[in-house]
Amino acid sequence: MMLIGSQPLSIRRSIPSLTSACLRLLRPLARILLRHGVSAHEFARSANIAFIRGAVDILREQGQPANFSRISAITGLHRHVVAELSAELAGAGEPGDTTRDYQRNRLARVLTGWFESPEYTDSQGLPRPLPLTGPAPSFHELVRAFSGDLYPRIILDELLRVGAVQLLPDGTVRAVSRRYTVGGADTEALRHLGTVAHDLLSTLEHNLTAPAGARLFEDSIVSVRFDARALPLLHHLLQRRGASLLHDVEGWLAEHELGGDGDTVRAGVMIQMLIDRDAGPGD
Repeated sequence: MMLIGSQPLSIRRSIPSLTSACLRLLRPLARILLRHGVSAHEFARSANIAFIRGAVDILREQGQPANFSRISAITGLHRHVVAELSAELAGAGEPGDTTRDYQRNRLARVLTGWFESPEYTDSQGLPRPLPLTGPAPSFHELVRAFSGDLYPRIILDELLRVGAVQLLPDGTVRAVSRRYTVGGADTEALRHLGTVAHDLLSTLEHNLTAPAGARLFEDSIVSVRFDARALPLLHHLLQRRGASLLHDVEGWLAEHELGGDGDTVRAGVMIQMLIDRDAGPGD
């Protein structure tokens, strides 16, 4: 266990490498913040809050009281700054995405049912255009069969927003994508940014401290001289094979979900396509 205030020599020697890694991961974040009008001063305040919460996490892991003095000693923030930010955040709690995760999960299940269930596919195995209401096969019945307790209108609005379905002139709904991605710069897309980045960094954090046998799977394949003209082919490859793998994992996860009380965690898999046009010396 690393005791606060008594860092081993090996940890102190790793600080330059960690600082370099931090600069690398913050660069794209800085671009996002600047494009949305967030100043360095505003980001510094958010960083202070994150450091306070991180210090509280570490102190609790070590069984130590998370008082202002200890947090100040760990973070390097003045005790008055810690007290001020802590008072401001008191009662606010940690922002969670459990509800949105639940909703996204149900959206994926609706699309899977639409693309796979014989009742909702045609003779060629393609998803049928569905009337909004009425007996099965209809969109409302599809949602009731695969989404649990979410209202059909909520599902429809979200699927329309992310471009996974289309409303046709005759009033029916057509599926255009088996999986969907959240993009653009609206509130949900920015929230998605925080969730994905949090998940990735949480995995990396775990693997920095866990013994070899307890580390989470995390791997990547990167070409440093990839032909840019082949990017559409890579995108198409991932759309097919990546979506297929995620679908298999999604089904496996569903089989292992608990319906009632029990020891549960938030767990899953991410697959991402990487394009880095900024890589170079010093990055």
